[in-house]
Amino acid sequence: MKKFLLGLAFALYGTAALAACKGVDYRDHLPPTVAARLEQQMAATPFATGNHWVARKGDKTLHIVGTMHSGDQRMAAVMRTLRPVIADADAVYFEVTGREVASFRQDFIKNRDAFLLPKEGTLSQVMSQAGWRQFQLYAKVTGLDLKAVERLQPWAISTFLVQNGCRPSGFGVRRGLDDRIEKFAVRKRIPIGALESVETSLQAMVRIPVRDQAKILENDIALLMSPRPDDATATEAYFDESVWQAFLLLPWITQQYVDSPPRELERLNRVLNESLLTWRNRKWMRTLLNVQGDTVVVAVGSAHLPGNSGVLNLLKQQGYRLERAAF
Repeated sequence: MKKFLLGLAFALYGTAALAACKGVDYRDHLPPTVAARLEQQMAATPFATGNHWVARKGDKTLHIVGTMHSGDQRMAAVMRTLRPVIADADAVYFEVTGREVASFRQDFIKNRDAFLLPKEGTLSQVMSQAGWRQFQLYAKVTGLDLKAVERLQPWAISTFLVQNGCRPSGFGVRRGLDDRIEKFAVRKRIPIGALESVETSLQAMVRIPVRDQAKILENDIALLMSPRPDDATATEAYFDESVWQAFLLLPWITQQYVDSPPRELERLNRVLNESLLTWRNRKWMRTLLNVQGDTVVVAVGSAHLPGNSGVLNLLKQQGYRLERAAF
């Protein structure tokens, strides 16, 4: 277990050599009824589109930039637009900074309990019988050491071991927009800060009930073992500045390949989004409302921007005026 955890710690910082995403954009293949529902859902979502918004209140100006954590060659053009904005900022804030991730890696073993099932539990105890059998097959096909991972919480396996060209593992992946913005800010000697600690990022996963974590992992494995092509919907929607479409479509895409009731897939999607997005967005507001500097860039994953509990709507509720900006 110690050897595996050390390897997992390395995965926390991401990799630079993952294959490029060359999958299918499911938005191009939607039945008319699904496309119509998607349009209705987007219309009902506050700030559903846009990767760069300016929030103003009094003397404070916040540039809210929605990022993609993984790399893509199209990021170069995005950075050409954003560099002047970043260069004029008094500070730049991220979900977490690269330095904090590096520090967490050094003390990773001290934090290992966040990754382990409680009370000496094992994956076979929390997964369904069918899900465990499929996971055993997946491990055999991929060469995954079951003994090394049997005590990990399911979220850790989904996050760090289930990946493809369209889904890099871990967080803080190099050459993503966050990484590019941070390196530019450091070069320009602009102060940088974080909206949360690495521990809080992990807590967002740990707070999901273990049984739901297991169901999400089972669906992830079922997708990988199915004939489904890599899903490039989120990547393409990001560059269309409409990434929320991918989040709304995820349950429908999953049900095309996974034998699970649609309502259950919708429920699991809500559970995941509540922890990964809503819960964190609300915690971030304490920092966002007290950032240092008159002009500040805030770079967070683009899915944190839309919705009633999205960062933009929460700022609007605090009296900020919102205007979409160039991206």
